[in-house]
Amino acid sequence: MKKEISVKEKNRILIYAWSDTLKLNDKKTLAEDKRIYNRRLCILVDENKNYEAYDTSTDAYRPLNDNELHRLNFSDINNFCDYLFIKNSHKRIKKNRENMHIAIAKNNQKNKTYHHKIAIEEIKTLRNFLHTNKKSSTFVNN
Repeated sequence: MKKEISVKEKNRILIYAWSDTLKLNDKKTLAEDKRIYNRRLCILVDENKNYEAYDTSTDAYRPLNDNELHRLNFSDINNFCDYLFIKNSHKRIKKNRENMHIAIAKNNQKNKTYHHKIAIEEIKTLRNFLHTNKKSSTFVNN
């Protein structure tokens, strides 16, 4: 397991990501006064010049953990956003599959159908994303 990232190191990584995101200058980037959005990533800066990054591909914005910050440090913004999307899709599929098995065990047809439908839609979305971006499915396991 990688060591914990200090606040100074975290700020350095996020300042670098902030500048890389501004350099992209594409339609998927929204820069505001103290925050910047790019696809599935939001970087905020407070009045003390402390940076924080959030994954916006989940229902509620989730702060990036240390492993994700390490990955962000060693990859470009677009690949990192792809990684977040694939990782979260994988988690949603896995969770819906688990819930579907629980519904089967409880003999609850309504929940089984509901979770199956959501998992199938998520698989279609992920398959379309991977096909469009020509990504390898092994990307999730890295």
